[in-house]
Amino acid sequence: MKNLQESLEGLNQHYLELLKNLNRVLDVNIEMLHNQKFEPVLYGECVVVEDIINAFEVKLKEDSIISIARFQPAAGNLRFLIMLINCARLLERMGDLLKANLIIIREIEKKSPQVTQYLNEILYPMVSKIRTIYESYISAFINSDEKALYALLTEDDEIDELAEKNLKALMDIMKASPENVEGGTYLVLLNKKYERFSDHVMHLVVDLVYILKGENLRKLELLEEKKLKK
Repeated sequence: MKNLQESLEGLNQHYLELLKNLNRVLDVNIEMLHNQKFEPVLYGECVVVEDIINAFEVKLKEDSIISIARFQPAAGNLRFLIMLINCARLLERMGDLLKANLIIIREIEKKSPQVTQYLNEILYPMVSKIRTIYESYISAFINSDEKALYALLTEDDEIDELAEKNLKALMDIMKASPENVEGGTYLVLLNKKYERFSDHVMHLVVDLVYILKGENLRKLELLEEKKLKK
């Protein structure tokens, strides 16, 4: 029977594998945006990787619950195990979101090929930035780097600004020609979904701050909002 430390180390490695598999799905999204086309082979790879993500999510949840029940860990380790359960579930949803985005890219290519160039021109720069943030989160997790996590929290506003800028550009494209409306609508949807993915990354960052510092940033944010309302 494993002891608590061995269980934590194993769970830590499984979580890293989950993060890396999700990163591969994100890379495929970026490649299709850059190439301005849907690629069936890459999509097939994502279907397989997403199944792996789902399996890791179930495994992490079950093993974390078993570790809590078996070892009754103290506060710090208990926070870590609860984070694994919550974050694994969130990462599984993020994988679903990214896979769905590939279907949208396919629809754009099929129904509105005249706007595929904007996959690269408009969406690619923002999603590349999101990948940098996500990979920085992975690095911060590996190195328990609190400073890097706080720096990442400042990136959220930049992604929001990029998404808003993209939305305005896409609206102008649709206004320029009626034939751009259907494809432009798909592009707007993609823009929103990638912004949501970025929001999920920030939730991962906040959860990791809580693990390392015992500081619940979401609770502090809600308390601050309550003060402002008063």
